[in-house]
Amino acid sequence: MDIVVTIPKSEEANIVIEDEFVAKLKGHAVQFWSVFKKPKDLTIGDRVYFVEHGHISCYHEFIGFIYDPVCEVTGRVWHGLNLLLNCPQVKLKNPVEHTGFQGFRYIERME
Repeated sequence: MDIVVTIPKSEEANIVIEDEFVAKLKGHAVQFWSVFKKPKDLTIGDRVYFVEHGHISCYHEFIGFIYDPVCEVTGRVWHGLNLLLNCPQVKLKNPVEHTGFQGFRYIERME
């Protein structure tokens, strides 16, 4: 089942840097997303939607879980449980208004 998460304002600059890195690769990359607890109903191939600036505007395909990964772009260690996501992101044709929140929520598939 798909989930939705919110991009914190403190991570917006890093997201831009990571997106630029992925664009230069012109190919496959992965992204990590830290979660406090494991989404039990999230399976490989599900979508992880992102709320940014009050809208769900994109998603990444979920490809697995990873512990303590190191970001190749920023050099940061993401301690604990992380979602492993396919890059690049897929933009929604029609962004959906959504209020930001902490953690994750299950959501019906969009588009």
